[in-house]
Amino acid sequence: MTRDEAMKLICAALDETKLGLSAKVTEDTDLFAENLIDSLDSMNFLFELETQFGRKLTAIDESYSDFRIIKLIDILVEA
Repeated sequence: MTRDEAMKLICAALDETKLGLSAKVTEDTDLFAENLIDSLDSMNFLFELETQFGRKLTAIDESYSDFRIIKLIDILVEA
């Protein structure tokens, strides 16, 4: 998966979590630090991201806490 494809997948998962949220993010966005999502949103977002990706992301578990878009892109590209 390319970085552009990963970003599109993340944006789609964000919009499923909160409509219009993807318009507010770039690769430099930290979803928590910028108060774009809360803890419930984060669980929904990660579920949606894995659903759209089509498989479990081993780098993401129940203790995952790095919601920087750049880090999520890295995880998808490496998966």
